[in-house]
Amino acid sequence: MNQKCGLIAGRGNLPFEVVREIARRQDEAVVIGLKGEVKPELSSLVSRYTEIAPGNLGEMIAYFRKEQVDKAVFAGKVGKEAIFTGGFDALLLELLNALPQKNDDAILGAVVDVFEANGIRIMKQTDYLRKSLVKPGNLIGELTAAEYQDVKLGFRMAKASGELDIGQTVVVKNGVVLAVEAIEGTDRAIIRGGELGGPGSVVVKVSKPKQDERFDVPTVGKGTLESMIQVKATVLAVEAEKTLLTEEEFVLELAERNGIKIVAVTSDILAN
Repeated sequence: MNQKCGLIAGRGNLPFEVVREIARRQDEAVVIGLKGEVKPELSSLVSRYTEIAPGNLGEMIAYFRKEQVDKAVFAGKVGKEAIFTGGFDALLLELLNALPQKNDDAILGAVVDVFEANGIRIMKQTDYLRKSLVKPGNLIGELTAAEYQDVKLGFRMAKASGELDIGQTVVVKNGVVLAVEAIEGTDRAIIRGGELGGPGSVVVKVSKPKQDERFDVPTVGKGTLESMIQVKATVLAVEAEKTLLTEEEFVLELAERNGIKIVAVTSDILAN
């Protein structure tokens, strides 16, 4: 083994991909699974694993320091509702009370600063998940002229929402914005917008204009598609080279089976 790499693992499959990449580099993964969020199967893939509640920041730092970890990566979702459910230790509570704004970027940025102040450098997620970044182009299907205009509108609105650190997903249909992602997350925003607009809605997900790739890189996967299928949405557009796609083969097959088009676009779309 070359060196140790810490992983703070949340929901979904991205933590599994990071563990595989750490192993490919012949490093040793030291994993903190966030209790109530992480898939328990992750523990069977590594020799150094513990579960800690998301609000116990001091315990996480102490575990990594005990294991002599000096670099780590975040991977996987953490439910945004955790911000309001409490259960914070003294360190995290002090951090939150000191923040004038408690949006995603402010909280996660402050958490990263605490890790790094304790000698644990937080790496970019994309350094370990580069293979999962979506390349530009049509992954499934070709957009109609009307769908293209909806994607263009959704892209512009999602960028504006991301600039305000509200959300990165917008649901559009026939030139009307049906839903903007807020604290409920992407999947619930899709359902909310799809229920309002009915079949044929367009889902657009982008990166924030000042995206910090150490945390919260935009991600789509099985859950995204399942939410779209539930409300009969027909187009998923993501920002190319800045969005992670998990379980790609499964997702593309599921999309094709359900008549969902998937495209990856760049900011050039706003100029056309």
